[in-house]
Amino acid sequence: MNSFQAIYNRLPVGFRSWVRSLLPDRLLRWYAHQNTDVYLISYPKCGRTWLRLMIGWAIREHFHLPHDEDILFLRSNRRFHPQVPRITVIHEDRPMLKSPEELTTDKTHFRGKKVIFLARDPRDVIVSSYFEMKNRSRLFGENPYEKRQAVFDGELDEFIQRRIGGFDTILTYYNIWAQNRHIPAGFLLVRYEDLKANPVAELRRVLDFLGLEFISDDIVAAAVNYTSFENMRKMEAEGRFQSNLLKPADQLNQDTYKTRKGKIKGYMDYLNASQVEALNQKLNDHLTAYFGYNYSDEHAHSIDRI
Repeated sequence: MNSFQAIYNRLPVGFRSWVRSLLPDRLLRWYAHQNTDVYLISYPKCGRTWLRLMIGWAIREHFHLPHDEDILFLRSNRRFHPQVPRITVIHEDRPMLKSPEELTTDKTHFRGKKVIFLARDPRDVIVSSYFEMKNRSRLFGENPYEKRQAVFDGELDEFIQRRIGGFDTILTYYNIWAQNRHIPAGFLLVRYEDLKANPVAELRRVLDFLGLEFISDDIVAAAVNYTSFENMRKMEAEGRFQSNLLKPADQLNQDTYKTRKGKIKGYMDYLNASQVEALNQKLNDHLTAYFGYNYSDEHAHSIDRI
């Protein structure tokens, strides 16, 4: 497999795309899974682009790799260097397109793999998801493999309450992964709020989990500086990247940027008191305390998340 991969990687990008188009989707997914050491998994709008860019930048700088967007955004699970694990970044199970009842509860697929699970306060996730589906989803065009599209044209309250990709879906998705965290060979929970509070320490923790503990603290700090919200917003506004991962739908509309606000408890800017109370109640009643987001849990930060 390794010799085949080496030959394949030397082929022109356009030719590789053509070859993939000839193969069944199930076969492509099987091969991608076999070719993965570590999965970076999150529900959409949890800060995944930020984390993957931090990891990719640190890897590129340490190993003196080309300024390649595939490396920076970890868009390819090929081995960039013999010492770098093959990382696949996914919204596993495409939860934003499912109702709670439709979510996959069996995670034995990840046995033998490492998993980094990135979480964020579900109240912030639901508001950010609303703006993503309303303003940015059309950037990515139609997906022939999806029966449903991540597009929404209604109001925020309707989005929160809906069965497909609504607040209940987020809570259920989190609970499923909390219940299955013992299945992968290694499981690391990373919270967006902790990344915001101490990005250097959290990136260090992630790199160590990836087996990249030899990457220096100076590079870790530089990666955090490079991916600051202000610099990412500047790069997005300037069109620095070809990828739609970091590109606004409308340069004049802040709500269409990938780097929209990035605030903790930003949901307070959009929800009234009764809406917030309803979400708080759902968190208390239905979300496991493992993630530390329960509204009434004053000891959230002392919870063992390993």
